[in-house]
Amino acid sequence: MTLRVKPYDNGRPRPNGDAEVVHFRPRRKRVPREMSALGLNITPMIDMTFLLLIFFVVTTTFDRPEGVLASKLPQQSSRYVPLPLSPIVVRVHPQGADRSGYDLQIDNVSAQPGDFVELAALLQELQTRPGFDADTPVVIMAAAGVRWDHVVNCWNAAVRVKYKNVLFGEE
Repeated sequence: MTLRVKPYDNGRPRPNGDAEVVHFRPRRKRVPREMSALGLNITPMIDMTFLLLIFFVVTTTFDRPEGVLASKLPQQSSRYVPLPLSPIVVRVHPQGADRSGYDLQIDNVSAQPGDFVELAALLQELQTRPGFDADTPVVIMAAAGVRWDHVVNCWNAAVRVKYKNVLFGEE
């Protein structure tokens, strides 16, 4: 294919009037693509995904554990510290058809608490008896099926009246 075009010289032809001959043959013909109506552009979806990722990373708060139950692991596992002869044993049993209630019992004590406020008052009264003080261990024995918040409330009652050695035991 031979094309004859006028030279580009500010729109004026050459002085001799000849046109410049350009030999141009494209390697392949360009066929315009038709846009499909069902095409999916995923670039905005990727942008939104990264924006949501950044949003959730920035707005997420990493809460520290509550720290209510302080635990101190022993430094040496070979050293065994025996409990005194008379620890205070508080037993928690589930109560009710759905097991949402609780029943509190303290071993070797005639008066039994009905709720956690009475438990704290009874533990406070036990500190005044001979052989009991703030260092006396309090062992909380929870039966299977007791809700965890009842066990924690027992722990809080013992800590509220300044017992220093509150432990969990198995039934």
